[in-house]
Amino acid sequence: MKKGLMKWALGAMSILALAACGNTSETADSSATDSAATTTDKLQEIKDSGKLVMGTSADYPPYEWHLVKDGKDTVVGFDIDIAQAIADELGVELEVKDMDFDGLIPALSTGKIDMIIAGMNPTEERKQSVDFTDIYYTQKDVLVIRTEDAATITSEDALKTAALSTQKATIQEDYLLENFPDAEIQSVPKWNTAILSLTTGKVDAVLMVETVAKQFVTQNDTLMIAEFDVNSELNQSAIAVAKDGGAFLTTVNDILKEMTDSGKIEELIQTNTQLMEDNTAE
Repeated sequence: MKKGLMKWALGAMSILALAACGNTSETADSSATDSAATTTDKLQEIKDSGKLVMGTSADYPPYEWHLVKDGKDTVVGFDIDIAQAIADELGVELEVKDMDFDGLIPALSTGKIDMIIAGMNPTEERKQSVDFTDIYYTQKDVLVIRTEDAATITSEDALKTAALSTQKATIQEDYLLENFPDAEIQSVPKWNTAILSLTTGKVDAVLMVETVAKQFVTQNDTLMIAEFDVNSELNQSAIAVAKDGGAFLTTVNDILKEMTDSGKIEELIQTNTQLMEDNTAE
């Protein structure tokens, strides 16, 4: 009797074990399917909604900035034009959301925007939170100083204990914090604020990318770009999309490649640089 019961018990346990294994496999397969769906559904979601939502920080001419056109405040720039080209290719409307730079990745991660185009560098730290396309533009950093300080600020060493400013959550901020430990670092949400601090004497220099620095210097004859090289790494701009971008990431990369190969991106950069200069002259 005990042997019979034991055999029955062992048999039942074996059946339950097999069933459990089967359920585990099905669960894993289901999870894999759900994951695959997540990576590919974003593109279809955008097409179904009829709208592509771009996040940016519009204080970065000629990448993106505010311009009054026909009496209306409009965000313009070559990043905006790139986003518009992507939206056109997808057959949807483009919506631009302007926000502080340090709020862009959280907005993307929580689904409030579909992509970030803001001259953003694809750093290893950022890659932990979002996916990036291929690089679409590269340039170097420079220091903006007051013209009256040109004779005294002739190298980075002259700024080791100075007051410096840059934009919060940028690679420029990382560079200053790492290489100027004895300096007073002011990290601000907007580049306009950093430039204002420089013109009013609250800081001695602002670290930013060369193309943008040239625009601010053009607008203010009391400022200039320091005449020495900054030892930071080159800035490489890429578009950020949510993690596991799947078909959406592939599609955006394909569009960027076509625009790069055709010379369209370089054309947009030149057009927007001229637009900025024309409106500065006015």
